[in-house]
Amino acid sequence: MPEEVLTIVRIPIVEIEESLRTKHLLPKILKDVHIDGDSLVFYFGDDQGSLGETASVSPANGIRRRRRTHRKRNRMKTRGWDIVARITNSKGQKCAIYKPFVDALRDSKLSSEEQRAVIERILKSNRNRPTEVSVQYFLENTLEYLRNQERSKEKTV
Repeated sequence: MPEEVLTIVRIPIVEIEESLRTKHLLPKILKDVHIDGDSLVFYFGDDQGSLGETASVSPANGIRRRRRTHRKRNRMKTRGWDIVARITNSKGQKCAIYKPFVDALRDSKLSSEEQRAVIERILKSNRNRPTEVSVQYFLENTLEYLRNQERSKEKTV
């Protein structure tokens, strides 16, 4: 087996920051440092800026430009599903209740594990890759809607 020699170079961020400050006119405070792909990204700002946003001033015209960090949004594909209702759930979130979930959970005597499996199967049938959290979200909201519907029917009778 051939031997491999590795060389490790460790440079403190403070040294890199000082080097950048000597070459460029930068704001006073180093807000954040992270690796983005193959680049080391430094966020500098003044006291009024917040983390994740950078403000840079163009020396030519003095215009401020703000850049926001990109965050992946976890969205479920619900195209083609009819919305039965829009409710505010017990956690204060506004959510839509979809017909496939209501139809699957309305008159069945399923255990909680079977209900979870049904919701997951419906989400997967629309080419989603649901996480446990999203399955739980749709399940809880649909069950809460169905409970509220039963209560309102009992009140009218």
